Amino acid sequence: MSGNLSLDVLLSKEVCRLLDSFAAIIKTQVIFYSSSGEILKRGRDWSVSNFCALIQQKYFSLETCQKLDREMQSRARECGRLCSYKCHAGLTEIIAPIQVLGEIAGFVGMGQFRTDDAIPDFISGDEEMKRFYLELPCFSAQEVECLKDMLNTLIEYIVNKELISFSENLRYRKIIYYINKHITEKLTLESAAKYLNISQSGLEHFLHGKYNTSFKRLVIRLRLKKAEELWRQNPDAPVGEVAAAVGINDPHYFSRLYRKERGISPKEFKNKL
Repeated sequence: MSGNLSLDVLLSKEVCRLLDSFAAIIKTQVIFYSSSGEILKRGRDWSVSNFCALIQQKYFSLETCQKLDREMQSRARECGRLCSYKCHAGLTEIIAPIQVLGEIAGFVGMGQFRTDDAIPDFISGDEEMKRFYLELPCFSAQEVECLKDMLNTLIEYIVNKELISFSENLRYRKIIYYINKHITEKLTLESAAKYLNISQSGLEHFLHGKYNTSFKRLVIRLRLKKAEELWRQNPDAPVGEVAAAVGINDPHYFSRLYRKERGISPKEFKNKL
């Protein structure tokens, strides 16, 4: 699947309300980022804390903080799960990736808060900074783990309820994703409908009405497309081997199907390569 899924995230009113409520409960920042790191929404539209604003004026630049944010987003993207870390000012932050159809659609960040009352050494002589530091929320190690669980649950709810939408139809992309993921297996309308949590008739009606196709024809199209991708990588691959790799165990049936759909034989396609 192409990476452009993650570029056009639109937040529903329900997502904004959830973020606002979450931020109000924990009395700290909850931020929704795009996959490229752009801030899309702050919980309760809060700005940075007095402590962080002053830190960026006196000790660390905004660019330094943003660079760390991007680094931690990259780490969360690579490992595919929530990460917690200490920022330059000694505060704890959490970043969690939002995955939709196997792609990173964005991130939810939570911070910044204290995990103890110890004053960072670099502000030990700055009374104003110490006062602002102690005003920040403080959570125990156990409470931080609870916050992580809450954040994961919130993200699962957002994804499962499809509360984020994209420039392309998410349901159709889910169908494509499902077929490609199981392309070597027996694909049925029943299994796809169960995955999408809709009725079989509802799935067929959706494909006919929106895309003028059926589930069966969509499966054929994607299997032939995958076979051609495999031949582009290895033009010498036998028809039977490629057919099996796309879920068709009878090479003769595959060849007949290919000629019917493409107007040429698999051998002719390979010769063109």
